Amino acid sequence: MKGCLEGIRVLELGNFISGPYGACLLSDLGAEVIKVENPKGGDPFRGWDLGGDQPNFWAFNRGKKSITLNLQTAEGREVFYALVEKSDIVMENYRPGVTKKLGIDYETLRKLNDRIICCSITGTGPTGPYVNRLAYDTVGQGLGGMLSVLMDAKDPRPIGPAYADSLSGMFSALGVLGALVARAQTGKGQQIDATMAGSVLAFLIAPATETLAHGQPPGPYTRPRHSQTYAFSSSDGLPFAIHLSSPQKFWEGLCKAAGHPELIEDPRFNTRPNRRKNYDELSKTFGEIFREKPRAYWMDQLEANDVPHTPVYNLQEVFQDPQIKHMGMEIEIERKNKPSIRTVKFPLEYSDTKMSHPTAPPELGEHNAEFLTSLGYDDTKIAEFKEKGII
Repeated sequence: MKGCLEGIRVLELGNFISGPYGACLLSDLGAEVIKVENPKGGDPFRGWDLGGDQPNFWAFNRGKKSITLNLQTAEGREVFYALVEKSDIVMENYRPGVTKKLGIDYETLRKLNDRIICCSITGTGPTGPYVNRLAYDTVGQGLGGMLSVLMDAKDPRPIGPAYADSLSGMFSALGVLGALVARAQTGKGQQIDATMAGSVLAFLIAPATETLAHGQPPGPYTRPRHSQTYAFSSSDGLPFAIHLSSPQKFWEGLCKAAGHPELIEDPRFNTRPNRRKNYDELSKTFGEIFREKPRAYWMDQLEANDVPHTPVYNLQEVFQDPQIKHMGMEIEIERKNKPSIRTVKFPLEYSDTKMSHPTAPPELGEHNAEFLTSLGYDDTKIAEFKEKGII
């Protein structure tokens, strides 16, 4: 098998991140993903204004095939309908109401194929007071509470990657897997609605539940204080982090690794409640100690004393780590007449249904002839479609 989803066909109507990432995950699991793109440029992440062939597009579109269809035309929709009849999943991240306007919503498609599973990813869902609002990643992060635990409200500057886009793509893929299991039992497909705001909030389930329990919303440093997580800089300027969690043995190991076992019984730090209470003072105390020697020395000492620790890598350094290399997390995808792509592999390993190496991201409309021919269109008709702007 080429993965546990071999034999499953996905039609992806996705742009930017959430839809393409969700479909990419299904592709990694072995599904055949056909990316249906607008003939006039396709997915904006192709980045024609930046010269085309962009890493942002590679990241979310490996392993797919591409066809172009103008779904605003009757003939374009006819081709899409024919594909739906032979597919399992339609995944899209259009604004609410667009699929219905185009005549490609679930209620329409289920009449063609009652086993079809449709997954829609939006900012806040298909109904409600915000249904007509534009939603990009930052909107999902703000509404879902992510920004409040990442940035300082007194100096508000958004930081970090596209959490809302990525999480909604991941939850959508999870939703599709659940719908496939349900279909195996009922024989019927269904509609799945995923949201960026909801996915973010579900990801924040622990701090959200705590807030609902005691009414005190967390900030960016709440979890580090509670989980006893610290970051330090060594004499060579290289950062590293420590996670003490709750076992007392990690605190004792830290003191020994730092060469100060007398701190174990220091009344400011000797219990977890005291360490939480005096978090800043503990961080300052050990920060001064760790600035005395280079990071490599402290990594050895922390490992010798069994303290959970890590160097803080940037995304160039991470691929040089021996454990990351051992895990094979960097992969290379060869392309015809273009430089190969170095990227990150799917992180799960299956004992039996091994996944095949992903193919290169498709060129725009690269597989038009393959699928149109399979639907019974001859070269003359395909040429006519192209001339009329249908493909």
